[in-house]
Amino acid sequence: MRRGLMRWNAEELPLAVLQERTARLQAAMRQENLQALLVYTNLVRPSAVTWLTGFTPYWSEGLLLVGRDGAPTFATALSKRVASWIRSVSPLGEILNAPRPGTALGQRVAADTSVCRIGVVELDALPSGSYDDFSAAAPAVELLDATALFAGARRGADAAERHLLARADAIAVAALEQVDAAGATDAGSVAGAIEKHARLAGAEEVYITVASDLMADRRMIRPSAVALGDIFALRASIAYKGCWVRRARTFAKDAAARAAMARGDAWFAQVVQSIAPGKPLADQINTQVQAFGAKLESWMAESCLGSYPLQVIASSRSSSNGAPATGDFVVLSLALTIDGVPWVGAAPLIVGAAL
Repeated sequence: MRRGLMRWNAEELPLAVLQERTARLQAAMRQENLQALLVYTNLVRPSAVTWLTGFTPYWSEGLLLVGRDGAPTFATALSKRVASWIRSVSPLGEILNAPRPGTALGQRVAADTSVCRIGVVELDALPSGSYDDFSAAAPAVELLDATALFAGARRGADAAERHLLARADAIAVAALEQVDAAGATDAGSVAGAIEKHARLAGAEEVYITVASDLMADRRMIRPSAVALGDIFALRASIAYKGCWVRRARTFAKDAAARAAMARGDAWFAQVVQSIAPGKPLADQINTQVQAFGAKLESWMAESCLGSYPLQVIASSRSSSNGAPATGDFVVLSLALTIDGVPWVGAAPLIVGAAL
């Protein structure tokens, strides 16, 4: 089932879009006098390579080499037998099958004496084995951190990405709609129903977390057969064609509490649509919460700027209050107290545009 879902769809992700993304990155590389860029990928860090190629590796790590022009080269320890499958799910350029991908790409780079400076996305997080293999094969090449360079080229969701994000979000919304607050008993059963619905709707990956009793603990954890309290929350992280979104909703068994939850949901939907570019998120959120008359407990903004599907870019606990630009993809999460009861919510948005 997963292989079919992961298959590259040229209508959803046209080849021209991938070529434009690569060209945008190559232009940024030229400005920094980099002759190539190296991007690492694995199960939990696929997003940078996915954005450039449409490919998400589920079974092995790999390295993508982006040259000064042309299509990127992907090196993986997977067998040549698997290479045909990789080709079917992504319009990658050259695919190198080698037991040591770092060595294979290092040798490729060393053969071109004009290459002397290579950027590495998240250099500090590049596995030591890949770093050592590449450096040993290309000792004359200087490796420089290019995390900020990639993030700059990555910002601003194009039309294809917005479409995939909207599809992922629609799956998440519909999956959470499966929850019957009045009849829900244990967290494990409810989470199972959410995941089943999401996967049948086309989600490649589904991660569900739950706060089983918000009155006692707001922390979201992996679900088990624990009983659900009178007020509980569920969060669904959904991937569709490599694009991740997060949605969270609060549910109440009591009618009075449900009214407060409904008020919070309606208010939050308006907040998500009103996030403006160029203004600090902290200021925007505080203003909205004060007008609503609730107590803000915490907030967090996540985005996809590197290899991780979602990473925190600003929060109530950080010194950065974030000022998103037009077109930025953001997942906004809030925790409030409304009329004396806890409420949490999370939703994706595109700053200054519809998702």
